[in-house]
Amino acid sequence: MSAVVIRVENLSKEYHLGTINHGTLKQDLQSWWARLRGKEDPNSIVSHPSSLNAQQGLNSHFLALDNVSFDVKQGEAVGIIGRNGAGKSTLLKILSRVTAPTCGEVKIRGRVASLLEVGTGFHPELTGRENIFLNGTILGMKRAEIQVKFAEIVAFAEIDQFIDTPVKRYSSGMYVRLAFAVAAHLEPEILIIDEVLAVGDAAFQKKCLGKMQDVGKEGRTVLFVSHNMNMIESLCDKSIFLQNGTAVGPVSIREGINLYLGQSSLNKKSFVDKPLKNVYVIQKDDVIEIVAEYEVDKEIELPCLGFVISDYFGYPICGSNPMVDPLKHSIPPSRKGTVSVIIEFPKLLNGTYRLSLWFGDGREDIFNEIDCLIFDVLNMVSTKQLPVKAVGSVSPICTWNFSCNL
Repeated sequence: MSAVVIRVENLSKEYHLGTINHGTLKQDLQSWWARLRGKEDPNSIVSHPSSLNAQQGLNSHFLALDNVSFDVKQGEAVGIIGRNGAGKSTLLKILSRVTAPTCGEVKIRGRVASLLEVGTGFHPELTGRENIFLNGTILGMKRAEIQVKFAEIVAFAEIDQFIDTPVKRYSSGMYVRLAFAVAAHLEPEILIIDEVLAVGDAAFQKKCLGKMQDVGKEGRTVLFVSHNMNMIESLCDKSIFLQNGTAVGPVSIREGINLYLGQSSLNKKSFVDKPLKNVYVIQKDDVIEIVAEYEVDKEIELPCLGFVISDYFGYPICGSNPMVDPLKHSIPPSRKGTVSVIIEFPKLLNGTYRLSLWFGDGREDIFNEIDCLIFDVLNMVSTKQLPVKAVGSVSPICTWNFSCNL
């Protein structure tokens, strides 16, 4: 039976909204003394006086985590799932000892490497080479151990010619490549990764996913935060679902994804001051319907809607654009209305997808936006035969037949 390497007990983290350090001890003391006497903060922003702050509740308390408890065993890959603001990043920062909890206890057994944001653990004035050795030293490794892994780290990060350049001159993509390479290759017992991998390109994300799978197979523990349910499902064997600072889990991946996607039954996006006001994605069986409400400043006779559906990494899966003759096809001219397209094709696998839209009147473009809506697909794959393990983004319709020759 695997040993518990992370134990979280009754963990809470509270923030004081509106309480911001001014940057100097003198101003901090002035503000503290004014608050103590019930006076207006002399260092408050002119448009937000302290009296207004109090009226609007800006100095209230916010519980980012509320009495969270769970265990993670050695060798488990756990996906941390939840909407924005659920407390995921706060939890990882506490586990990585970046911030302290308000109350509760965290027990960790083993070396921890974390990648929470671009440049985590890097000193901007040091070169890539120096930061590799700095991070290894922080993890408790000896110089000889780091040197053994050095060439592998540089090759994975693909920054050979920049390894002796100060990292403050790196792009965000270079930062992430090197930071992930260091975190994954210096053999920590526990690897903690936030959504920061989304900064990298699709090829690098795929490369990182493969490396994290290798880390899991080596018996090390992985905690991974992502909004990409397809990535979570392929990498992790358990999940912890966070909502409003409270946690459910660890539970199975399927149960965690169900909880996550169950928070929103309808995918909708509203645009402000644009021709398309609302966009819906409706899923049913083998059909996906895209519905868009439009409002334009001139009457049009032929509202046309084109689309591209891409996977989470931005690779197109399918798309279409109506090729119509406005002289032969028309509806009564109008400024407002609804246009929809019904798409019939093999079922999408569970995961997160991107929708790009084109809208026009048959003669010219009125609206064109890439990735204007991100939507999730859940439980659209079913079979009356054998359980299947599908690969890709769409589910092929397959029938297996068996015979035995005696």
